[in-house]
Amino acid sequence: MHSPSASIVVFAILPHLAASLSSLYVQNAPNHIRPYVIEHYASAQAISIGQQIYRFPVTGPSSGGAFSLLSTSSPSSNELGVLPHHHQTHHENFFCLKGRFQLWAEDEARLLTVGDYGSVPRNTTHTFQILDPDTEMVGSISPGGFEKLFFFLADANYTSSTHSPYVPAPSGNGSSGSPPAAVITALESFDVYAELNFTARRDLVDGSAPSGGWHSTPNILPEVNGTPYFVAKDYGPKFLNCEFGYQIVQPFVTDVTGGGDFTQGSITMSRRSSNTTTPTYTLLGHTAFEVLEGALSLTIEEETVTLIMGDVAFIPGNTSFSYWSDVVFTKVMYVSAGVNGLDQKLLKKAESWGWPVFPAV
Repeated sequence: MHSPSASIVVFAILPHLAASLSSLYVQNAPNHIRPYVIEHYASAQAISIGQQIYRFPVTGPSSGGAFSLLSTSSPSSNELGVLPHHHQTHHENFFCLKGRFQLWAEDEARLLTVGDYGSVPRNTTHTFQILDPDTEMVGSISPGGFEKLFFFLADANYTSSTHSPYVPAPSGNGSSGSPPAAVITALESFDVYAELNFTARRDLVDGSAPSGGWHSTPNILPEVNGTPYFVAKDYGPKFLNCEFGYQIVQPFVTDVTGGGDFTQGSITMSRRSSNTTTPTYTLLGHTAFEVLEGALSLTIEEETVTLIMGDVAFIPGNTSFSYWSDVVFTKVMYVSAGVNGLDQKLLKKAESWGWPVFPAV
């Protein structure tokens, strides 16, 4: 019989072996609410729109309509990635997992690099442009179900025996172009309202418009809902929770800016010590984790898995779970439905903290 420590090593070093042993792992987001895990790039539910490959680890059906989580993998392009538009119902959020992309939100624009975040609330005109040869955008959208748009626009289903992020091929323009009037009208049924007169500003200085460096000063989150904003990696507010080892919460979306529908941010954690008892949570709303760095160990209703970069776990409300890190530094992105999610639990017993790393002692 393997010792517990040996099991930890196996799960941490060989996550794909763990996937073959766990019923939590699925290829597609389920069409009903249940706990599950999807490996990075392994989802069979992927489609292509031009050279952009979209994957859908959390969907409207899998979250009961709470939120969707999707990724866009793409080579660079010299054109806008989508037609400038706004949504009346959906709040869209952009996070840079790999590479770089330009994001416009009304008259604001930012160059997003790894770890940067941008909020596009309802009725905000926006578009983006992919800039690096291997770029991956992660989008969280509230409410869930927005993925129906991408299935409508899809050129084809995407499959790859090697699970390549996208098809390596001669780069095209990847232009959003101006679709026919009939298509533009049809998009409105998916909550997409074209803004054909929008001009994406190009007067960028140090990655921000009109001037100033957003990677050199603190980024303050708004105190009202409905305003677009950006949070550069590690330049937003940070809070240190010391209850069970060190955890640093960095909010991207608060209960206010999320309009009471969802919250989002990152949690950085130290390795669990041998004398630490990992707490078990049972939350009212759904929770999703995506690993950004390190390895996240997660027990959901007595089944334990280990996730590495890009892997996604979905935990329904009223489902018991615990989490920890068996490596020295792990960072995850979370999305929580409602306003009583895991982040709120941690923040209640946290203090303001000035650094993106935990104490050295």
